[in-house]
Amino acid sequence: MHALLAHLRRVGFDAAPEPLGMDAQGRAVLKFIPGDVHQGWPEPMPSWVYEDDVTLAGAAELLRRYHDLLARFTPPPDARWRIIAPGAHEVICHNDWAPYNALFDGHLPIAMLDWDSAGPGSRVWDVALSAYTWVPLYPKLDSSNNQVVPLPMRASRLAMFCAAYRGVEPSEVLETLVPQLRFLADFIQAEADAGDPGFAKLAAWDAPARARERATLIRDQTNLLLGRA
Repeated sequence: MHALLAHLRRVGFDAAPEPLGMDAQGRAVLKFIPGDVHQGWPEPMPSWVYEDDVTLAGAAELLRRYHDLLARFTPPPDARWRIIAPGAHEVICHNDWAPYNALFDGHLPIAMLDWDSAGPGSRVWDVALSAYTWVPLYPKLDSSNNQVVPLPMRASRLAMFCAAYRGVEPSEVLETLVPQLRFLADFIQAEADAGDPGFAKLAAWDAPARARERATLIRDQTNLLLGRA
């Protein structure tokens, strides 16, 4: 992760934290970036995150810029990745580019946070998982306020996200996302069973089951999400 962030700094990508080294406990030390964060818990995510076109397009454009700057990145021989996606390995995916991992200036996402899940994969793999949370591609946002994103709105926002990223079609995103969510459900459960405390917490929150349910929902709604009546 440090090698990746150091490369991004060298090529002028200022939308990721600058690595400063390691502390005495072996934890990464990163340079502070000013801005606003919205975790979505315990307070719900601001509604504009899922309504403002500038926010959505900004998230897609930042992801595209990141991917494009990886052309000259060669991971070190001893690089270790938490998630290695199946299939082609074109880039190092962020793997968790979502509103809760964004730094905002007003409504505009200006930096990508939490790089712990980064790993080799395809562009469309990263685009699909990012669209899943930024569009979002599931209807109910937060159990505390019961906010729902109507399906037609999800369809139009998916098209907008892909147009802002450029070169990936909504159909590719959905085709990738359904098996991707099942892959991640299995991965989370396996890591939890192996004793990882972070993934154990996700499993306790029923994240694997929720991912599988949403994969089925997205599969069943694919034609509607693509504007095919």
